Formats: sequence, structure tokens, C-alpha cells
Amino acid sequence: MSDETRHDAHAAEVRHRTANTLQLISALARMRGQRAGDPETRRQLVWMADAVGALGALERHRCEGGVDFRAYLHEMAPVWSRRRGVQSAEVVLSVETLIAPDQTASTLALIVHELTSNALAHAYDDAGGVLRVSLAPAGERRYELIVKDDGKGFDPSTCRERFGLWFVRSLAAQVRGEFELSSQPSVTARLLFAA
Repeated sequence: MSDETRHDAHAAEVRHRTANTLQLISALARMRGQRAGDPETRRQLVWMADAVGALGALERHRCEGGVDFRAYLHEMAPVWSRRRGVQSAEVVLSVETLIAPDQTASTLALIVHELTSNALAHAYDDAGGVLRVSLAPAGERRYELIVKDDGKGFDPSTCRERFGLWFVRSLAAQVRGEFELSSQPSVTARLLFAA
């Protein structure tokens, strides 16, 4: 076995162990959240479990040059649909290939996770709907990520910014991104970022 082959095998083993460790932490946080008596504590622990799980899933899509973010989104779409509790909400992807550098991939994973979670938690009543996630090139070394629901929307002028949007805006700055949110009446979140 060559040194390069041994190195590749070792790197794959480390990625596998890291993914398993993050999934275990996610499961532990989810279990603690389910047992928490306080609803806000329960909500926060489940949020943390979901975020850690999203980061753990990235490890399965590492490749030369970073993370295959398209493959990551295809893995996560059914997970998001199942976790939100909206019976008939469907996550539809229209994503092009992006091999994202490690730090960018982690940041994007948290952003798209937060946007999809918010949309699936707040956009739909029992009727459900369709949540569209798109990722496409937008010029030289720039990409556009859009998360758009067909739900009930909200009035931005009467709604104070909560943690989720503050979190997304903070993360967008880490990828030199421009983040916009519009509601008319459905909600469209758009991130233009460097990759």
C-alpha cells in the first residue's frame, strides 16, 4: 500500500469517526431535549441537536477540494421534511454542483438548515406546501442560494428579528455574503455568497 493510499484511507476513517461522533452528540442533545420539562429548553436542545446533525452530515460528502454541497443538500432534504412535523410539506431541490471549501461548507450548512427549519416551522398550517431550495452560480466565484416557501408569509414591518434571522445574517458575513429576505406573501430568503 502506497503512502498516498494509506493517507487517503486514514483521512476517510477520520471523516467517518467525526461524522459518527457528531451524530452521537446530536442524538444525545435530542434525547435530553425530549426529556426537558421546560418548553423553551426543549426547543433549544432540539435546535442544537439538529444543527450538530447537519454538520455531521457534511462529513459524508467531503471530497478533494472541500465538500460536495449539492450531494449534502440531497441528503438533507428528506431529513428536513420529516423533522418539521408538517405532514404535506415537500422540500424540492434545484441545485447545481458546488465543491465548497471546508469553512464555507460548514457555514452554508448552518444557514440552509436554519432557513429551511424556519420555513417549515412557520410558513405552513396543516395544509402544508412546497419549500424550494435552489443553488446556482451567480458570476465569477459567486453563488446564489435561495430558500422559498409558498406559505402564509409575514409582515416584515411588524415582526421583530428573532434569533434565527440574526444567526443567518451573522453567518452570511462569514462567507462574504449578501442576505435578503422578502415576504409577498410567501417568504423568499436569498444569499449571494463567495465560494
